[in-house]
Amino acid sequence: DGPHRAACAAYAAIARHHPGDPGVVAAMLLNHVVLRPGEALHLPAGVPHAYLGGLGVEIMANSDNVLRCGLTPKHVDVPELLRVVRFATTEPAVLHPEADGGGEELYRTPAEEFRLSRYVLAPDGALRTLPGGTAQILLCTEGEAELTDPGGRSVVLTPGRSAYLAASAGPVRLAGRGTVFRATTPP
Repeated sequence: DGPHRAACAAYAAIARHHPGDPGVVAAMLLNHVVLRPGEALHLPAGVPHAYLGGLGVEIMANSDNVLRCGLTPKHVDVPELLRVVRFATTEPAVLHPEADGGGEELYRTPAEEFRLSRYVLAPDGALRTLPGGTAQILLCTEGEAELTDPGGRSVVLTPGRSAYLAASAGPVRLAGRGTVFRATTPP
């Protein structure tokens, strides 16, 4: 028992699933963070991370590599890993979305390359208008959401389905009942 009980249980589970993998020891150097639905973390480049369970929406800046630290049968490039990992003690800050009054809830981060927001759609029939002018990726994680373009064409998103909207698509209407995440570039 104690404040580290959940983290110790997580490390024990990792060791059971990956016997003999040196990444088990590396996992013990990471912060153990439990997020509630709707919460997020911003991790800058060079910070190792892993998901142990649940559903997460990950968005990252364009990169020419993804480095593995272990817990995988895939190649681990140790020299490159040691070159790029930031070895600094940090306490991750949990982010909560900030409502803008128009139905969009923005996750504010220092990232200049992307912007992530969430729409929680209610059955009240309220339409949300997503502006055009930037490329967008929409991902439905709960319920059902209908996207309708200026020409009246529509597509329905259900959990796990996504849509890409080109910058030239113009404003799109969003309606339904569920949760949709929206990734764009900043204005």
